[in-house]
Amino acid sequence: MLELARLAAPNTTQLADGLACRIAEHDALQTMARHVDHVVQMSALEVAQAMRALYQDTHNVAEGAGAASFAAATQERAGLRGLCVGTTLCGGNVDAAVLARVLQA
Repeated sequence: MLELARLAAPNTTQLADGLACRIAEHDALQTMARHVDHVVQMSALEVAQAMRALYQDTHNVAEGAGAASFAAATQERAGLRGLCVGTTLCGGNVDAAVLARVLQA
């Protein structure tokens, strides 16, 4: 079982605020630990690239948190090659100015 530590962290995200959590809830971590084999860490740049790719390739809008699983799968694509992989695409409530900035990059 994956060991998940409960640590306080500053809330610094401006792109994926749906993932922002200063201190994780203990019971939620325990539940996740039984079902997760690893955690993928990604940067705001990788999340923005995923948002941009989803929009350019599918013409769907995802907020940062909604594009995070796609960003993780993209980061791990070599290990996922040949597998059938599904990710979430959700959260079209991204601020228009943020979306414009992401798409212009």
